[in-house]
Amino acid sequence: MTTGSQALSQLGLKYNPFPPATTGASFVEDVTLPSTWEQALSQRLNHLAESVGDKALVIVGGYGSGKTFILHWVASKFLEPKRIQTFSFDNPGVAFYDLANRLMRQMGRYELSKALWEMFFRTGDQQVPQGQLIPLQFPDWLATLKDRQSRDAAVQRISTAIRDSGLATDEEIANKFARVIVETRERPFYEYRDFVPRTSKALVPEREEANYFRTLIRLLLNVNQVEGIAFLIDEFEDVALGRRLNSRQTSEYIATLRRLLDTARDEKLWIILSMTPEGLDRTTRLDPSLLERFTQQYEIPPLDTQDAQYIVSERLKRARTVERDGLWPFPEDAVSALRPTTRSSPRRLIKVLWQSIAFAVEQQESAPIGVEILQQAEEALFPEVQEE
Repeated sequence: MTTGSQALSQLGLKYNPFPPATTGASFVEDVTLPSTWEQALSQRLNHLAESVGDKALVIVGGYGSGKTFILHWVASKFLEPKRIQTFSFDNPGVAFYDLANRLMRQMGRYELSKALWEMFFRTGDQQVPQGQLIPLQFPDWLATLKDRQSRDAAVQRISTAIRDSGLATDEEIANKFARVIVETRERPFYEYRDFVPRTSKALVPEREEANYFRTLIRLLLNVNQVEGIAFLIDEFEDVALGRRLNSRQTSEYIATLRRLLDTARDEKLWIILSMTPEGLDRTTRLDPSLLERFTQQYEIPPLDTQDAQYIVSERLKRARTVERDGLWPFPEDAVSALRPTTRSSPRRLIKVLWQSIAFAVEQQESAPIGVEILQQAEEALFPEVQEE
């Protein structure tokens, strides 16, 4: 009986390079873009890098057009070489504290607290117990905060250090960040209530979300020693499109976008959003002036046959066990044999090719894979009657 590995070997492949789920880490493992896309995006991003003010780009494309793929390309090929740290968000919610919640959870409370402590406390007036020559490490220092008096004193010292550094001018915001550090032993993880400003123990002061966010950006820049911070927000408008928002939620959605842009204007922050055309239209109707601040927009074009072949060949190149070029183990006319709706959509194209290899393995086919298997996979995934 032929195993899956043996069947793949008959096709001249080490593995199936087309992931069944066309989102997530495996989908964006190879972030090579068609040259026309890369040139257009690079031009827009360079305009932002060379200008002052808002560094905001909106990427517009339908579902399956490649928005997530492009966001990962922006992060790995453009921003990271410029020492700009990226944070990715998927549909973070309408309220500003939703975004703060996602951001702080990505960093992790312990990791952020330790980094801030090393910046503001170890370099300041650290109190070393008598007879101890080696400075305390972070977990040992936390263990010394055994009562409320010692914790309050530590909050005061760190809060003062944060204000003295110029990274926070507001006393309450500095106090909130000091609490993040001091209370880490008792609460090593964030909870959602930490970011709802209206609760008594919130880490975000009410009506000061924007200033809090600015301070957080400055802290991240200093802690990580980077040249900028970038937020990559995928399908941000899904919240607005997916359900009917009441007037308060609509106001929060627009306010969140505005606050992000205001922060990007004043701080070293990039905002890269992806939206469907419907989401862009909806957001524009909610606030026509807001989207004008996204001075750079990129509307993803449909893949032409040459671009589709390029994406396929680049993925196959890394998976082959034999010296071959082009689309092998598919025939050279494989892409053009697919329907226009399939070859013009990255998501459909990738899914059909994954299914084609899966069918070829099941049927123990040898290379080249016949066009009929491609069409069988296409029909199985996207029955023609649906398109009509």
